[in-house]
Amino acid sequence: MTTTDQFLFARKVFPESHAKIQRKIDISPAVGNDPVKICSVLGNDIKSSGSLMLGLGEDGLPLTFDLYDPAPGPLLVAGDSGCGKTLLLKTLVQASNLPAVGNIQFGVITHFPEEWTEQEVLPNCLGIWPAYHISVNEFVSRLIYWADILNGTRQLVLLLVDGFDLLTPSSFKILHELKWLFKNGPERHIWPVVSINPGRMAHLDTWLKYFPTRILGQIKRYQTGHLLIDNPDINLDVFEAGKQFGLSRPEGWLKFQLPVN
Repeated sequence: MTTTDQFLFARKVFPESHAKIQRKIDISPAVGNDPVKICSVLGNDIKSSGSLMLGLGEDGLPLTFDLYDPAPGPLLVAGDSGCGKTLLLKTLVQASNLPAVGNIQFGVITHFPEEWTEQEVLPNCLGIWPAYHISVNEFVSRLIYWADILNGTRQLVLLLVDGFDLLTPSSFKILHELKWLFKNGPERHIWPVVSINPGRMAHLDTWLKYFPTRILGQIKRYQTGHLLIDNPDINLDVFEAGKQFGLSRPEGWLKFQLPVN
């Protein structure tokens, strides 16, 4: 058993009474006089274990999602190069490292591991895997194995795939396992968060069905943006790169911006 396996097993048998009671928060603007906030970003305590903040809504209130509620499914973060996709993923990582958030670990698959050196040293980091290295296959296979172990515990894992459009799976197996995680991961406490540049994504329509919840940054080409969202009134070209995003769900559309560090 590896060190990582031992750690996850220890979390599995950790007494449930030690886990904080968490308040369910759907992907919607936080309401009330005590909204959830990320303390490292906004200087306040986070109140709900298992909830991470995406950013600030147009009303200035935090936009959060509950990792213990699998309903939204995996998150797709899409936009042109330089729109802030990697920064958004790093914001989630920073939030996951807060003690009050809960038992959240994360692993990153990326073509640019040098961009993740600061996050690699965080105590809840499982690893930063170069997308072109054979070790990615082993990591994805282990997540499939962990899915049954994590189910029914308070342990959560973020699987961040930064630049999925650049990923070229070396075998049918890894492609099949990623699809399985996209479809089944959230209900087993493994949350895929996948960033893509839709303009260079081959077979985009094949993958969109796995992502009912989509976070869109600046997309200058109208036709590309509206492959991702069926709303003619939304212009993604006007979004400020590195700052503004929109959350698209079947229930509707919400604009937000990343918190300022």
